Amino acid sequence: MVKHCITNPINCSSPYFERGIYLKNPFLSFDNPKPLGAGSYEMALPLVTALELKAGMRVLEIGAGTGQVATILAKYWGVTVITLEPWESLKVIQNFATEHSVDNSVLAMRVDAKHMPFPDESFDAVFGIGSFFMIDDREQALKEIIRVTRNNGHIGIAEPMCTTNPIPPELDKYEIFSSYKKWLRSLKWNCDLFLSQGLSIRENFYFTEAYQWMIDNFRYYDGEKDFILEDNNRWLSLGLVVGQK
Repeated sequence: MVKHCITNPINCSSPYFERGIYLKNPFLSFDNPKPLGAGSYEMALPLVTALELKAGMRVLEIGAGTGQVATILAKYWGVTVITLEPWESLKVIQNFATEHSVDNSVLAMRVDAKHMPFPDESFDAVFGIGSFFMIDDREQALKEIIRVTRNNGHIGIAEPMCTTNPIPPELDKYEIFSSYKKWLRSLKWNCDLFLSQGLSIRENFYFTEAYQWMIDNFRYYDGEKDFILEDNNRWLSLGLVVGQK
């Protein structure tokens, strides 16, 4: 499930934009993409759509990666992005924003999502792409995310999730499987977490293209290729959940 209609983009003169619709996904249309996980850029546009971002908003990103998503958001949606990154180089993130002339709209910070220094209701929207599932205490992180989000603001995640299908027994032979079992949760689990913290669910679905996006990601990283092919679209997936405060 991928939506391509975007309202209220700031750069209406963009060659991607015509009559209220992006003809191309701007997250997939820049040079030298460096995704840190399958579907990182494919999931970005549907997530942004569901977050109802508008020019002038202040947005918090949980997990910057290389900063490419934050930069595209600032460039094409006209928002300011504070992006948190625990591991990758903050300099690389800022340099990418500078290359695209939005360095004044993107700020990368080494901040733990479970304990943020921002005042209450600092952001209009908060999102994470391929990052929320790696937080050890997701409930605490979500409490903090909700605290810094304004009333009626949107909070969204798009990331690897498991289905509720039986786990294929063949996966047990792979060392990486223990890590997947530890971190991956189902769409329902994530929805229940959002609901338990008082959010209303605005969007939730598995991406029907998830397996293909995993295959496509082998061009960048094939360290888990055998495991993904063995699963063969049975248990592994990618999902999206967006809640409203």
